[in-house]
Order: sequence, then C-alpha cells, then structure tokens
Amino acid sequence: MKMASSPSESVKSPGAIKSAVERSSGPRYGRPSDRFGPPTALFSPPLARLRHRIEHSDAIPDRAVALATFSLIELSAGFYEDEIQREADLRILLKSLISGTSKWQTKIEDGSARPDGVWLLEGLAYLIVEIKNESGLGGDPFLQGLITYSKILAQEKYSVFIGQSNLPVVLLAIAGNRLTVSTAIFTDSIYADELLSIKLYFGTHASENVLHVARIFMAIDDCARELRDLYGGLINSNGPVPPAKFLWPEPTVVTSYPAEGIPKLEFISKVHRSQGTPINGPTMEEEDKRHAIYLAMIKPDDSKGSDMQVLVKFATRYHENAHRLLADHEPPLAPKLYSCTPVVGGMLMVVMEYIPQSEGASLHNHRPQESALQVIHQNISKALELLHGLDLVFGDLREQNVLYLPSKNHVLLVDFDGVGKHGEDRYSACLNETTSLGVRRLQIMEKLHDKENLERLVARLKR
Repeated sequence: MKMASSPSESVKSPGAIKSAVERSSGPRYGRPSDRFGPPTALFSPPLARLRHRIEHSDAIPDRAVALATFSLIELSAGFYEDEIQREADLRILLKSLISGTSKWQTKIEDGSARPDGVWLLEGLAYLIVEIKNESGLGGDPFLQGLITYSKILAQEKYSVFIGQSNLPVVLLAIAGNRLTVSTAIFTDSIYADELLSIKLYFGTHASENVLHVARIFMAIDDCARELRDLYGGLINSNGPVPPAKFLWPEPTVVTSYPAEGIPKLEFISKVHRSQGTPINGPTMEEEDKRHAIYLAMIKPDDSKGSDMQVLVKFATRYHENAHRLLADHEPPLAPKLYSCTPVVGGMLMVVMEYIPQSEGASLHNHRPQESALQVIHQNISKALELLHGLDLVFGDLREQNVLYLPSKNHVLLVDFDGVGKHGEDRYSACLNETTSLGVRRLQIMEKLHDKENLERLVARLKR
C-alpha cells in the first residue's frame, strides 16, 4: 500500500495524480470511471448514520455551535496571502466543532505524510482534514486526504487491525470557501465516497446557510464520537479480536422503514458477477470489486431449524412486485424473494433464494441441450405474459438473467433492476448499447422489446 510520493506531491500534477490513483493499491473513488465499489455506508454504521444525518437532519444547533459555524464561514469566505495562516485560523474553529484529540501539521510515525489535521484515538486516525488556500491551487485536498489515509493504514501499528475492522474514516477538505465531506473504508481496497460539497458563504439566505453548515458539523461530531467508540473497542479488546468480517457489509436500515420482518444476515462471501459462485478471499477481478452481490446465512421465518444460504444484492433500483409476481407463481419463475429493504447509501437490500451452481446456472455459463429449448421458450414466455399483464417490461432479457435448472428442466428469471412500465419508463441512460437487447439508451420501454429479445435469445441458443 506504500507510495513513493507524499500526499501533497501526489496531487500537484495530472501525472502524479494518475500514478497515485491507478496503482493496484490506489484508492477507488470513481477515477478512472471503472474504479469504484459499493457505498462506504454499507460497511460502517457510523458512516451510514453520518450520511443519513447530513441528508435529513433538521436539528437546531446550540449557540456555541452556531457561533463557531458563523466564524468558520466568515473566515473561509475571506482571502489569505498564505495557506499557513488560513489553516491556523480554521484550526481553532474546527477543534471547537469536532470533539476529540487532534494533531496539526504533525508527520505520521513513518514520516510519509503530514496531514493538516488528524483526529486520533491512541494513535489511530478516524478523521483527517486537508486545507488549501483556494480551489485549484496546490491540488485537490480531498484526494490528498485520501492518499494520507492510505499512508496511515500502511504503518506497522495498523497491521494488527487490518482484517479486524474496515477502519472507517471521515475526510474533510476545505479549499477557499468550498467544504467537501467524504468517507472512506478499507476492505479489499480503499474505497471513498463524497457525501457533499458546498460553498461556505452567507448570501441572501445567510441564516439558513449557517444552520445548514452547523447541522453538517453536528453530524460530523456525532460520527467522530461513534468512531472513537469503535476504535476504542479495537484497542482495548482483551486478547485476539474476533474477525469482524471486514470484507462484508453491515448495512444500516433507513429509519423510516419498519424493523419487523427484516432478516438477520451473516455475510459469508461475495459472489462472482458472471459465474454466480462464491469468492472466498480479498483477491478478485475488477468487475467483482465494483458490484454488491453477496452470499449470507439467514434464519428461517420461524427461527427453527438450520440456517440457509441466501443471495443478497444491493441495488439502486429494484422492482420488488415484478420479482414477487414470478416467484409466487406455481411453478416459480424467479427465485424466492425474502425481502427488499431500503438501506442508507441510496440502496435497496434484496434478499432472495440462492441457487448454487450444482443446481442451476445462467444460460450465459451453461448451454442446454436442444431438447430443452422448447421448455425454456415456454417458461420465459409465461414469465413475460405475467409481467406484460401488469403492463410491465422486463427490459433486460439476456442469457445472464436466465437461470436454467437441469434437474427440473425449468428456468428462472433473475435481475429485476431494469423492469419498467410499458410506454412510460425508459431504458437506463447508462445502458450498454453493444449488448444484444436491440434498444437504445433512454428509449421508451415496450413489451415488444421483451418478445423480440426472447426470440433472439432462443435463436442464439440454437447455434
């Protein structure tokens, strides 16, 4: 995970940025476009609650917080001849807004980084601040903080905690009067999400702006307290710390969603995107790093009997009713659906029956005998008939989304992310037009497209 350049040098030129980000241990935050992963909120409840509070809080700050926020905005909107004085002035206010022990302009133990500010618990960092005098001068403070985080994790003292926690951290970047709040974790790689980026200024709506920024720092302070508790548990544990399944999610259900009926899950593996098989280790292909599909254990509804394996998929959109319609048909035309729950991070947690490779595989990975083609056509036609009866278009009928069960000579449809209303909804703006679907990005969805894609699919299977 070590890098040759310091964090400040790593953000000063396009070449240095590219070198820092594209190396195998570089952070994943959406640059280049294929380097990203599931939201950090899925892996850390404190980070999830920070995101939720920033997005939804309407709390009234106390006078001290409001005054400090007012001064922070006032100073940030001003002009400074040098960065050192800006940092010194902002330091006082940030220390008053965020509780805990902080160090400023202090090199980390191996000397590879010197963050402007870092909040620590017995030497372990949980919040990093980087400040630039103006936007665009001296590089991106967010990326500098992220690279600093990577260098902090590379220190020897962190080796005992790697594998016990995903080591969550909050990153604050201030460039002139621009505040950016981000979060980061370490699982198989470093992943980061930007939660918000706002101007620190008064303007016409000065009072509302002050309250908004104050609420942001109240949420940050709450998160800092939770992270201190988390790191305190790691530091003060007696004996070896049990593995915390740091590779696996720990989703936080949206507070407005009723808690009853939400399954208790124990995540055990990621799932290979194309093969559907478990991935039992941190080494995985790039495509598998990006997706959020896992195996987990779940108790049966009556809490009796042995645990069972389920597939858990985190999706930004999912048509629960379409899935249930096919799953409840007799015989089923989709895997059993146990729940579809909104979680913090703008995702839905979809829990469904897991079909192991020994029982079934997608038509992308398994070419059935020609004698099975008629049944495949009949099963898919029935599924489409049920969906079309409710004016729904499946929208993504390809081999990858059809499971064939040889022992039953039967198929199940999977992946209901793309289901939409006939004549109203549109295909994704990110649709891969090179696939065999025969439709375009943002094209209006029609039932006819499903029927045409069924014929194309069967024709390909006959080759």
